[in-house]
Amino acid sequence: MDLIALLSQESVIEKEQKKRHKFVPDLPELEGEATRAPKIKEHLFFENKDIYISKHNRYAAYPEHSHQFLELNYIVKGECRQIINGVPYLLKEGDILLMDTGSAHSIEALGKDDLLLNILFNNKSISINWLMNMNHHDSILYKILLTNDPLDTNAANFILFRNEQNEHIKQIINNMADEYFFPKVFSGKIISSYLPILLYELARSLPHEYSETFSKKDPFYEVLQLIDAEFTTLTLDAASKRLNFNKNYLSNMIKKRSGQTFTELLNEKRLLKANLLIESTEIPIQTILTEVGFSNKTYFYTCYKNRFHCLPSEVRKNGAVSK
Repeated sequence: MDLIALLSQESVIEKEQKKRHKFVPDLPELEGEATRAPKIKEHLFFENKDIYISKHNRYAAYPEHSHQFLELNYIVKGECRQIINGVPYLLKEGDILLMDTGSAHSIEALGKDDLLLNILFNNKSISINWLMNMNHHDSILYKILLTNDPLDTNAANFILFRNEQNEHIKQIINNMADEYFFPKVFSGKIISSYLPILLYELARSLPHEYSETFSKKDPFYEVLQLIDAEFTTLTLDAASKRLNFNKNYLSNMIKKRSGQTFTELLNEKRLLKANLLIESTEIPIQTILTEVGFSNKTYFYTCYKNRFHCLPSEVRKNGAVSK
């Protein structure tokens, strides 16, 4: 039996929902008169594992809820209508929805030919074991979104990937699901090994999805986009004028939302870019620090040492930066 055939089989809950034409709770938080967008607790899924994969039950609408962990929805077949943070979205086959802790969503009833996979990630596991291995990715927006702390629930704390053409991502998820639903020797380790690859592939797609995922009215994400695009010359004064915000207001908002100052975020972007060039090219370090926006050599070396715990020359010599 292949994955599609397995997922197409009706579960006990699906049979009941199909018969009753109403939602059958599959979690205790969703039973009875629950509060708006109840938070699903992580202990229900992660007592003995860091990853949980399941098929979404068809034939009934799923009520609004939020999570204490990262969730990925993958449309295996058909389509799916969801309301995410109060905004309706239509997801089609191959689309991927990545939701951070605190985001809220509800799912309209799926039909017989609609198949949705839920992949749930233990938040602490990702932060410690995987995201630390990705800390050289040079997108500030990417780093802010995939932190271990919940984002402002009023912000766009989710990412929608339109991946009809991305065969790599679909194949990775299908392989993970095969190992999960048809377990063999080492299946758990194989699934864990696929995860960083999946997140890297999603990161590749992220820049193309900015306009669809993030609210254009949210200055925080607009600042992050400006930093990603114009980090070599951007200043707080220029950013505040571009976004039509008072400079002090924008500075305080950035600090509140990210836990870092504008200068710290800007330097982080510049350092990530500089480190990428140091590791992957033979461009002189003096040229690199100028290209990424640093004008003071001593300041650059101090920032670099504080960030990576070594000097650029040591990276060139050893071939890798210290984690």
